[in-house]
Amino acid sequence: MASEVQGSNSTIQSVIQNNKDWVAEVQANNPDYFTNLAKGQSPKLLWIGCSDSRMAVDVLTQTKPGDVFIHRNIANRIPSEDLSALSVIEYAVKHLKVEHVIVAGHTSCGGIKAAMSNSSVGILNHWLRPVKDLYVANQQEIDALPEAERADRLGELNVIQGVNTVSKLPVVLDAWKEGRELYVHGWMLQLHTGLLKDLDVSVTSSKQVENIFQLN
Repeated sequence: MASEVQGSNSTIQSVIQNNKDWVAEVQANNPDYFTNLAKGQSPKLLWIGCSDSRMAVDVLTQTKPGDVFIHRNIANRIPSEDLSALSVIEYAVKHLKVEHVIVAGHTSCGGIKAAMSNSSVGILNHWLRPVKDLYVANQQEIDALPEAERADRLGELNVIQGVNTVSKLPVVLDAWKEGRELYVHGWMLQLHTGLLKDLDVSVTSSKQVENIFQLN
């Protein structure tokens, strides 16, 4: 049944063929590539980004399989109670020992725009509620901007909030307590240029985190 579906669907068929072509090309250049890839991973980067199909991490960063550990969701949110995001961060920081955590948003984000509207988007209403709260908290600043820039500014604020959340997690604070080099960055992908914008909000040590979050 699966083969019949693949055979009758040109989109799926092309994806499978593209994979075969890619494997053949890689093996022709490096016969041991996949044998070595299967031995394990030691990425230096954890990327927490949006699920948007235009945010192809390996393409826009020109990285290879094994280089970047990735977690993605709608509007690149990092709720402190989200076990999925927390599990990824815990595994990346504690076990893979990544050196950089990148919280990455992007311009023209549909999730951010939805949070700024009164339109219902089903279960996403709950998921985007904190982004809506973030908009309300910063509405004076955001609404003072030209309309075309407002959603992107909220997207930046959402990234900054994500950086703050990550830097206060116990697993991150423990890494700094151990003397490890760990950097938490906030970036925005500018879809209209393809360039990544550093928001200059990096947190590099527990000294930048309020004492109330430093647990014994």
